[in-house]
Amino acid sequence: MHESSDIGVTTSLTRHLLCAVPQLVDPNFVRSVVLVVEHNDEGAFGLVLNNTLPTRVSEVTESLGLEWRGPEDQQVRLGGPVEPVRGFVLHDSLNWDPLAEPVCEGLLLTATLDAISPEVGIGGEGRILFTLGYAGWGKGQIEEEMTSGSWVAVPICEDGVGVSAQWVLEASPESMWQEALAAIGIDPARLVGHRGIGEPVAKA
Repeated sequence: MHESSDIGVTTSLTRHLLCAVPQLVDPNFVRSVVLVVEHNDEGAFGLVLNNTLPTRVSEVTESLGLEWRGPEDQQVRLGGPVEPVRGFVLHDSLNWDPLAEPVCEGLLLTATLDAISPEVGIGGEGRILFTLGYAGWGKGQIEEEMTSGSWVAVPICEDGVGVSAQWVLEASPESMWQEALAAIGIDPARLVGHRGIGEPVAKA
């Protein structure tokens, strides 16, 4: 899979957040904030960041035979409706998974736990967010949803308009939707009927 270099074919949403508009009533994505990890001509892959489950991360990792070294009370997030038993970890440290893939500066993704040794475990330093499942779009699907106005795109950047990688890992799930929209100057209370959401965004 590769990202298109032709903006007329694909305007990449990789390294953007997608904030669902209030009119999007799909129960999987109501007021959700989705990190788009990959978007190209073939489709898109992302993780919902603000859907908290009652399950603690330590319970999941224990069932996998791995030690959780993060906060004891940290809860799992539901990353999306696809493969809801598969774990993904967003974090900012290579110490426990040197094979983690960079999403952007300051943000790494562990997409498989197979290579994590029980002795090392998961976490222990830095910021970390554990999700189960992911969100996926087929060819052209996310473009159609953007054009119809289902999502607002928020860039992840270290300066300028948007949110930082640090914010992605630290923001409270309860306020993430409002804060992400506010980062690009949108008042969530005035979002009903918002148009122009499908306009081109900065290329990744």
